[in-house]
Amino acid sequence: MTKKSSKQNSSPTLIPGIEQFLDKLGVPTRDGDFDTLRNMVADALKNGTQDAMEAPPPYRWQDKLIEKMVPQGASVLDVGCGEGDLLVRLSDTRRAKVQGIELNQEMTMRCIERGIPTYHGDLEASLKNFQDNCFDYVILEETLQTLNHPIDVLRELMRIGKKAVISFPNFAHWRVRLAFSLGGRMPKTESLPNTWYNTPNIHLCSVNDFMDWVAADKVKILEAWSLVSGTAEKYTPEHNLTAEQALFLVTK
Repeated sequence: MTKKSSKQNSSPTLIPGIEQFLDKLGVPTRDGDFDTLRNMVADALKNGTQDAMEAPPPYRWQDKLIEKMVPQGASVLDVGCGEGDLLVRLSDTRRAKVQGIELNQEMTMRCIERGIPTYHGDLEASLKNFQDNCFDYVILEETLQTLNHPIDVLRELMRIGKKAVISFPNFAHWRVRLAFSLGGRMPKTESLPNTWYNTPNIHLCSVNDFMDWVAADKVKILEAWSLVSGTAEKYTPEHNLTAEQALFLVTK
């Protein structure tokens, strides 16, 4: 008689009927990987709860990737350009013809002081003033989630730029899921540091949400990257759970 092993499977299957239950809640099955989430929690408890990147670098993690994407002499529009740090580097290292749009008046003045032509005004309304395909690259860096009409802006980017670079925090990151589901409150993480009452983020999305828009609008992804525990990695579907932020280079 064969003795049964007492060792349990480290990755048991989902609870019977859970996929149907999730479907009724409007949760696609691809997002129902509770086993993976459980293992992420176990690893965090075993290895410590801090991410690899405890303090933000002096530049955004996307900037070096964007600098490699933009060819010499390209025309670039940065929507929500801040004080123009990225545009200054693109102008210096890539000899790019740069322009910015910024809502904050002080930041706009700083851009102009640095020699960056910058339009001061509402980001969403300003895009309507540009002609079709008037820039080689349009950049929307960590701004998508702050917009009133994000889909309209994404479509404007695709209209005025031959290519668009879009980055955003991933609201489906496993820490965010845990904070909301177990804590019952809006989560605070390194990528989402504000509280519910003072956050500029009004339309948070996940990587999978963004991919749904890509499919619906028939957008082509040229490059895709994720920030996983402080390290930039080539995008994979599993990053909807593990990525703090994501970056996409897209075209029509």
